[in-house]
Amino acid sequence: MKRFAALVIYVVLFICVLYSSNVELRLEFILGAVVLRTCVLSDSFFWWWTYIRISPFHAAVNRIPGPKFYLPMLGNSLDAIITSQKVINKGASYKALLPWLGQGLLVSSGDLWRSRRKLMTPAFHFYALKNYFKIFNEQSRILSRIIGEMYKSYPETKGEIDVYPYLARCSLDIIFEATAGTTINAQTQDSDSARAAYRIVQVVVEKQLQPWLENPWLFSLSTLGREHNQLLKTLHGFTKDVIRKRRKSLREEKRNMAEKTEPGIRSALPLLDLLLKASDDGEVLSDRDIRNEIDTFMFEEQAWVEVNDIFTDSERDCTQEDISNLKYLECCIKETLRIYPSGPVFERDVQEDIQIGKYSIPAGCTLGFLALAMHRNPKVFPDPLVFKPERFFPDEAIGRHPYAYIPFSAGPRNCIGQRFAMLEGKVVLSTLLRHFKFEISSSKPPIPSYQVTLKSLNGIHLIVSRR
Repeated sequence: MKRFAALVIYVVLFICVLYSSNVELRLEFILGAVVLRTCVLSDSFFWWWTYIRISPFHAAVNRIPGPKFYLPMLGNSLDAIITSQKVINKGASYKALLPWLGQGLLVSSGDLWRSRRKLMTPAFHFYALKNYFKIFNEQSRILSRIIGEMYKSYPETKGEIDVYPYLARCSLDIIFEATAGTTINAQTQDSDSARAAYRIVQVVVEKQLQPWLENPWLFSLSTLGREHNQLLKTLHGFTKDVIRKRRKSLREEKRNMAEKTEPGIRSALPLLDLLLKASDDGEVLSDRDIRNEIDTFMFEEQAWVEVNDIFTDSERDCTQEDISNLKYLECCIKETLRIYPSGPVFERDVQEDIQIGKYSIPAGCTLGFLALAMHRNPKVFPDPLVFKPERFFPDEAIGRHPYAYIPFSAGPRNCIGQRFAMLEGKVVLSTLLRHFKFEISSSKPPIPSYQVTLKSLNGIHLIVSRR
């Protein structure tokens, strides 16, 4: 049996040697084939080698052809890397997103990233964000109405809903209207672009779990590769059409760049308008550059008491003034992101030799930041799996290391939209909590899974009842 398994793996390795486009990976395959060819391996070594190549865990972590070493970073070593202006290039696994996002803000590096970050920062400035509240409130009410219509169909006073697809479509409507200045009505209409945006992430993950598809030729011939190309065609075509229409609209309107804004802010424009006004007919940013950036923005009870105290029975919009008073709700959101960070791991490529304490890290290594592990460190967060929003009360956070909690990364490459995300979460939740009570379904607890971001394999099932 062992010899038969060795023969099968040997054949697979031989095929990988023939078709792998990565030199380092090809050498690794050759080495593995030579070792297996002897078939004189000890049982422990054989099964260990087999395990790290085919187990789901290692398939997700170690299978990606990349630099010399993958070094997980935890503890005090984070400071020197996160705050570094040199170690800002994203790791090799982000390359899987290049066909979709191109050299957008998420994936780009070096001077290109710096120039784009500087260009887009005004769209997410504190004063500019207040212009998005109308969008937040409108889309939140649509979501509340949809859940309310579903609630009417329940035979009893409560019912179970997988809320994930509804929240995802609400977020898609919000982010697209905020960044592109147009609506796609993902919540109320069947949209090819919305389906494609959801499916493309699944395709990227499925490709990563099939290492032979890392070869571009094999991937292009596969069913998954053909679907991938069709999804890209749909997404890129939709974004290009939005850019074309918006550019035409701006030219017709002849909007004045001297619009009134707060001091220090160039304008309170949607991100797309900001990029179009900076494009100078393609001399600064091409349509492809703009498309890459737009595509990039496409990757309970105590809280209710607080919401009720602020809004009582009112159906009014949530305002910027209300946000500052939703302190406990903010702690709930932060605690949720602590246990289940959207980005459970992020990477940096080392471009030149660096020193971390007494250790020298050579150029070519990939550093992995395990946010999920850091957030569950019992020395920092006692009883780490217990949901306890009080951890983020000001007096509780005194003395806590600033990088013990990094749901939006940190340092120069922190998430440009983190303030936007927090505001969106507060408005949407405050709208829903005014109308509904939510409880976790004990029969279908979520199954966390890394799919570019952290998601649940079986959705998010909640028991919903009216307030």
